[in-house]
Amino acid sequence: MLTRTENRAAIRGRGSMLLYLAIAFGMAWTLWLAAWLITKGRLSLPLFPVLVIGSFGPFAGALVTTWSKGGRTQARRFFARVLDPHMGWPVFLVSFFLLPVLAAIAELLHAAYTHSAPRFPMTLSDVPGSYLFLTVLGGTLAEEYGWSLLSDQLDELFPLVRSTFLLGLIWALWHLPLFFIVTPGMIQGYTPFYIFLVVTVSMRFLFAWAYHRGNRSILSNMLFHSASNMAYSMVPLAPSPADLTTDRLWIFGLLNILSATILWIAAPPRQHPDRGMTANFR
Repeated sequence: MLTRTENRAAIRGRGSMLLYLAIAFGMAWTLWLAAWLITKGRLSLPLFPVLVIGSFGPFAGALVTTWSKGGRTQARRFFARVLDPHMGWPVFLVSFFLLPVLAAIAELLHAAYTHSAPRFPMTLSDVPGSYLFLTVLGGTLAEEYGWSLLSDQLDELFPLVRSTFLLGLIWALWHLPLFFIVTPGMIQGYTPFYIFLVVTVSMRFLFAWAYHRGNRSILSNMLFHSASNMAYSMVPLAPSPADLTTDRLWIFGLLNILSATILWIAAPPRQHPDRGMTANFR
């Protein structure tokens, strides 16, 4: 039986989570509706800024939620967690390198299966600029503060496997409006949502392994997010107008599932001992 104080804390925790979700989804979906109208010629606005600003819904949700919980001090403490380097070298290396490596393996397997030459459209000289762009404007900065906060909130309510699955599901659903926006450079418009769902949830288990193995390091989530974007840029994983096949993406998703299973078994993620919401906002 929960005490009255624990019940109140649980209610406040759920309220904070609903506030975060309302802002993260509301801001993104509203602006992405505007982006869809732009592609249909019903609004006259620059498309790229609208898409990018919408992607900052999770960032805005994390800022408002932590601020409402404990003011400027609480928000500053939460956002400063990205500066904590104590994730450990194994977590850093996995977060930084694993997904591009899996993408390359997926491409090599696809090439062997189809008896074709592997395709790697990005050169090494492209990597630094692309990595910086994808980190700042490609979703990493915009999203991972928010998804890290939601991870903390879901961990309050569910066992780690279930909370990770729910986080992956929410993360995938948050992208849903993008699947109706068909424009150059946007992969979702050519990708079946059910494949994206499988790949996204499986990737979230990799993110969660690093996050919980690495002392709840927001930096590890950011490294993994940038790595996932680089994987899609280095290898033509997603369907495109020139190639609508989904074989590479399925292979990549299966490799994600295999890798997550191995990591969770060989080096299980650590459930943080402090399960109070105050600890999660440190």
